[in-house]
Amino acid sequence: MWTVTKIRADYEGWWLFSDWTDCITDCHQYHTYEKMLEAYQKLIDDAKSYYDNYVVGKYNIYAFYNNCDLGFCEDCGEDLQIFYSFIVLNNNEVFYNLPILE
Repeated sequence: MWTVTKIRADYEGWWLFSDWTDCITDCHQYHTYEKMLEAYQKLIDDAKSYYDNYVVGKYNIYAFYNNCDLGFCEDCGEDLQIFYSFIVLNNNEVFYNLPILE
């Protein structure tokens, strides 16, 4: 089973900090790699249209953001950029071999 999760966090998704699953805002499941990749491509394309900026990092994970979307960090006492990333799982394990989509 393939799962595409969307996370909202004050860090780029490729960091995969231990609490990343607490940041999940949306989740989609697919039975085949091909169906997942088709849906993943659409999610990435839609995000490219919606968000002002994006960067691609480790494992080819995209991090999308809008410049004015900030969250206050009480621990560090400053505003931090909010990022939206799509993390792909294969049988509940992070899939680290994502393609770069143009």
